[in-house]
Amino acid sequence: MADMDLRTILAPLTDGYVLLPNSVVGEILNFTSPEPFKQSPPWLMGEIAWRGWQVPVVNYERMIRDKGITTITSKSRILIVKTLGESTQVNYIGLLIQGLPRLRKANAETLHEKQTEELPETVFSIVTIDNLQAFIPELGDLTRVVELTAYDG
Repeated sequence: MADMDLRTILAPLTDGYVLLPNSVVGEILNFTSPEPFKQSPPWLMGEIAWRGWQVPVVNYERMIRDKGITTITSKSRILIVKTLGESTQVNYIGLLIQGLPRLRKANAETLHEKQTEELPETVFSIVTIDNLQAFIPELGDLTRVVELTAYDG
């Protein structure tokens, strides 16, 4: 049924994808180096100014997998995501992605949840869509973790 389709953004990571509802995506920016925080874990890259907001930039893949350094290339982008949370300091988060996202319509036929024992705190689900593995972030948890880490919430 067409009315059961959800418009999504499928954004490439180094190894896999992140899948988000189209409605939470603010903009896709060419990569610019974020201003680093004084002390932060490797996944928290710093913050950028965007439309009057200070936006923390997260290497989400590194956050959830705790592996390696993602190389910044000419294809690297920052995906601005509306947090939808109750945070007073973090209204948007920038996610490091590796190329241009694709629009996808997700529905029961195209989206299949991967059964896993335990997911990282900021991951709502791991799915396959169009035979590609994607992470669906838990935006509330992601916002809380970023706020506590970046701004001592």
